[in-house]
Amino acid sequence: MNSAGDRSAPGAAEIPWRVQRRRSAELNIAGLALMVTGVGLVVSALVGLTSSSRDVVELALCGSAVGTLGLFLRWQFELPERITPRASLRTAALALASMIAASTVTYLVTGAITDLEGAVMESTSGFTTTALTVLTDPEVESRGILFWRASSQWIGGFAALATIIAVLPFLGVSGPADAQTRLPTGVSHLTSGHVKRLLGRYLALYAGLTAIGAVLFLLAGMGPFDALSYAFTTISTGGFANHGGSFGFFDSSLVEWMGVAGMFLGGLSLAVVWSVLRGQTSRILGAREFWVYCALISGATALIAVLQRPGDGFLDTVRISAFTATSAVSSTGHWVADWSQWQPGMQMMLVVLIGVGAMSGSMGGGFRIVRGMALFSYLWRELQTQLHPRLVRVVRVGKEVVPESLLQRVLGYQVLYLGTAAVGFVALAAAGTDVVTALSGSISALATYGPALGDLGVGQPVTVIGADAVVVVGLLMFAGRTELYPLLDGVVSLVSWPVKRIRAMRPRAAGSGR
Repeated sequence: MNSAGDRSAPGAAEIPWRVQRRRSAELNIAGLALMVTGVGLVVSALVGLTSSSRDVVELALCGSAVGTLGLFLRWQFELPERITPRASLRTAALALASMIAASTVTYLVTGAITDLEGAVMESTSGFTTTALTVLTDPEVESRGILFWRASSQWIGGFAALATIIAVLPFLGVSGPADAQTRLPTGVSHLTSGHVKRLLGRYLALYAGLTAIGAVLFLLAGMGPFDALSYAFTTISTGGFANHGGSFGFFDSSLVEWMGVAGMFLGGLSLAVVWSVLRGQTSRILGAREFWVYCALISGATALIAVLQRPGDGFLDTVRISAFTATSAVSSTGHWVADWSQWQPGMQMMLVVLIGVGAMSGSMGGGFRIVRGMALFSYLWRELQTQLHPRLVRVVRVGKEVVPESLLQRVLGYQVLYLGTAAVGFVALAAAGTDVVTALSGSISALATYGPALGDLGVGQPVTVIGADAVVVVGLLMFAGRTELYPLLDGVVSLVSWPVKRIRAMRPRAAGSGR
């Protein structure tokens, strides 16, 4: 029998480093995230060369360093064959945190943002696809930095989609609509070939939609740089802009209509897009969540147009109404009008739509429409049960029956979502913001939308609410983009650690007493 130190197994002599690789899903995926971030930074440096940007060298060096670190982690750590639910949560959180850290260092090194808090906030907004910024005038920044801001949101959009595909079904909490993808579950889920193929397919769809968005913006009159940047931040439902006025800067109705189309696509489930490409019209017609998504946008557009009348004429009113409604439902954050100054009824409606969010399986944030549909169906069943105790009903989302086990998880997520929003509201109020800012800001940040009411109104830099409140907003954005569970795992671990320590010390204390 060979000893533990014997390395004479076949292939060991040829590739000695393989036997030294350790297994860690967290560090392996963090390495992949850093490699992608490094590529994005290097590409941003190349874009900066087109306008003689002053920070091309810094961007290239940061990208090379970050990419090398990611490559080292991928080389040193490999995915284990079995991954626990807790490890999958930590993997998603660490990957996002590592990208935020790399971007923070980049902003500081280039001098685009000089304070640590601001750099962390800008990076968090980027990778969580939230339209909140610390920059008062983005136009003074170099093209390299502006393209990196857009790239961070594009990367963050797909990272969120990857979390939905690769992590949440593994935990059994992804929601009813995601059952259509027939994703495997269990300890080998993250390493399954089906998940890898699905991620590759959706990445191709994501890139294709982005290319379509860029072409539409070009045809509408944007320059090539703005067209690509705005396509990145629109399809990803991020909301960053190269100009202070967002889409309003261009003063073009055609550009704004292209923005409506881009945001609509960003909030659309990629499963629906795939069905369209495959010609599966029956599946699209039966996708109840898709029709609810369209109804929310159409209904909000009509209400804004009739009750608020934000434009000078009919067409102007319809365009502004459609843009604002689509931005809210898709959780994008782009704007053409300051809806935070509208009448209270319209403000409240938009905040509710922001909280509900986009379709499941999209780049958008929020509670997700399909979860809201399941919750509504559950409440209807409970009402019918109270009126007719002998009646036996099931909960459906469209034609799909929601299993009781999945329904309990949806209800649990609702409690977690509302609880997190409530904690965020209290924390923001304690940090010194007024009640309107605290409530709307908590919902908007958790839904990864961005602008809200009060001090966080449209076009305002996030720094106006103070350093303590900015930290709260950043945590809410991080929680919303990772679907809450990694943050919950961290809180549980933090709370349970001292309890475990106390329990471990009790036998010793009892023994010393005897």
